[in-house]
Amino acid sequence: MPRYVPLLICCLLIGLVQGCSSLQQVGQVMEGRKPTAQVEGIRLTGLDFDGVDLVFDVDVHNPNAFSIDLAEFDYDLQLFEQSFLKGRQSAGVNLAAQTTNRIEVPLRLGFQQLLKSYRQLRKADQASYQLDMGLGFKMPVIGSLRIPVNFSGDFPVPKIPDFSIKSLAVKRLTLNEAEVLLQLGVENPNSFSLVLQQLDYNLKLNGAAIGKGLIRQPVDIEQGGNSVVSIPLTIDLAEAGKGLYSALLGLSGIRYELNGSILASGPRELLKSFKIPLEKQGHIQLK
Repeated sequence: MPRYVPLLICCLLIGLVQGCSSLQQVGQVMEGRKPTAQVEGIRLTGLDFDGVDLVFDVDVHNPNAFSIDLAEFDYDLQLFEQSFLKGRQSAGVNLAAQTTNRIEVPLRLGFQQLLKSYRQLRKADQASYQLDMGLGFKMPVIGSLRIPVNFSGDFPVPKIPDFSIKSLAVKRLTLNEAEVLLQLGVENPNSFSLVLQQLDYNLKLNGAAIGKGLIRQPVDIEQGGNSVVSIPLTIDLAEAGKGLYSALLGLSGIRYELNGSILASGPRELLKSFKIPLEKQGHIQLK
């Protein structure tokens, strides 16, 4: 027998063992089940003059006895049965064996783009949507795997509440100090109720910085309703100047600038908490 034959047989046996090991691993993967995913819901996380921020919560389950990697996901958000927003994002999530992980898919909808694309949104209280997603997994041995996920429903189209200065009343006036009460009117144009949880404000009267603060006094406003937020202020006239004293003493009115934000919430999980920008300026008669 040639001297190289035993070496050849040894190599063949090693190759056969390695091949059986690979086949066994493939078999384990093929015997496993595909990961599953479902959208549990959507949340509104931000609202401003430019748009609305939504987050889709997606639960991904790995039913297998081995870990897998969620490498990326793609999405196609359709509004009124028209494709509106497409994209792809990396995930980099390792799913341990037989576990469920939640991933968040954040999307921002710009109001200008929305109104330009969908005229019906101008008067709509709700918008129908469908989210088509693809979850890209890296599986052992077999490589890439894409799992489609679909979710549809509707969400309220939030409208920015209308703010107005109802009145500015002088309660007490001395040479050094003034106590005034600012009444801020809030009108809710939405088809759902709002709760104004806190007001963060900065106020100027006749160009002088009067005060800033944080008011935590929940105010409920029904759908299509209105309410009033009272802002009591104590003004140091020595800092504000004589011009403001004269304005508060007179009846010719006063110029105001009110800036800040209001933290609000709605009755649904979608509108759990969001900020509404506040920016008003103009003239008002004193009471």
